[in-house]
Amino acid sequence: MLMKLDTSWLIFTLVAVTMIAYLLSLGLNAALKDDGFGAMGTAMIIATAFFGTIYLANRNGIRFSSLTEGTLAGLAGAFAVLLVLVMAKALLRRLS
Repeated sequence: MLMKLDTSWLIFTLVAVTMIAYLLSLGLNAALKDDGFGAMGTAMIIATAFFGTIYLANRNGIRFSSLTEGTLAGLAGAFAVLLVLVMAKALLRRLS
């Protein structure tokens, strides 16, 4: 899915995902407070995990037939990675 995009669409996608990730991270930062990674850290995690999920799915043979499927898979992977990282950070903060 990502490999079939030309340069202008790939840049547009990167900018759009980064902007949406930043807006989501502002709300998550207010909710998570000390257990979060800050607004910029959370946005970076969401954006990186979004593209990483799509890339790994395509690499393993999963093809998305529509943009909606790719977006939902990317968001699910991004929030799964964020959940694991937040849980690990919260656990480490409470144990130390």
